[in-house]
Amino acid sequence: MELGMSSRTKRRITVATLLLAIAASCPALAATASLSSKGDAMVQFERGELVRLRSGGPMMTVSAVKEDQVKCIWTDDSGRPDDATFPADVLQKF
Repeated sequence: MELGMSSRTKRRITVATLLLAIAASCPALAATASLSSKGDAMVQFERGELVRLRSGGPMMTVSAVKEDQVKCIWTDDSGRPDDATFPADVLQKF
């Protein structure tokens, strides 16, 4: 019995399944975890660098990088320090 999925949905499921299978069988891809794509070049974040969310927001300082997660600190509008951890691919360098 068919679930009535569109061919577009079926293609998306197939592509997602293939990407997961490739990623699971290729541990070397994990070495690029702290990298983010910026155009065609790959950018690695380092402690002390200034970054901003690609969607905008305040300038932040990288305080730590672990795998594909980048911990950032900044001061909010009232001058109080704040911090959060973001996936590397949502950040851009300045």
